[in-house]
Amino acid sequence: MFRWMRNIHLALGVSFFLVALLFALSSTVLMYRSWFPKSVDRTNASVRLEPGLDGRAAALALMRMHGITGDLYDIRAEGSDLRFRIARPGTEAAVAYSPATGEAKLETRRYNFYEMLVQLHTNHGFWHDTATSNAWALLSLGVSIGLLLLGASGIYLWYKHPKERLIGNILLAIGFAVPAVALLITRLQGS
Repeated sequence: MFRWMRNIHLALGVSFFLVALLFALSSTVLMYRSWFPKSVDRTNASVRLEPGLDGRAAALALMRMHGITGDLYDIRAEGSDLRFRIARPGTEAAVAYSPATGEAKLETRRYNFYEMLVQLHTNHGFWHDTATSNAWALLSLGVSIGLLLLGASGIYLWYKHPKERLIGNILLAIGFAVPAVALLITRLQGS
């Protein structure tokens, strides 16, 4: 049993190391954005759509006929125009659509690697309009479950080595205390 658990622990650690490192990097970028270069490439375009569409129908027409991909956000009326965003990690299109004329003005923003990491890190849920966002969500779920199993197998291995229990107890206590204190601080700062 010990050898089998050790092999599982090793395989999980090696398998999820790169993804955990990617999450660590995106967390660092999220917390210290001023340390990282900012670059956004902006392009503007104007396209014709069928007049009289609502926001969702206009977004679907843009996606179908003009190759824009992503999730639809923030449909709102602003004057005589409908405004909305179509976004996926790394790219965002801000659209102003005129139902009267059928003209859609697009400002497309392409973000650098660091900002894309932040957008991946903060991407929520499984039901996205792009396969890559759904794949990232499934990968995140798998890695989260894998890291829980890594921790559980590590505790089992630590328990089976009585000589290392003192250092294991200290590390386990730190592992519980640091997130609890961080959570407490963030809650106190947020109120």
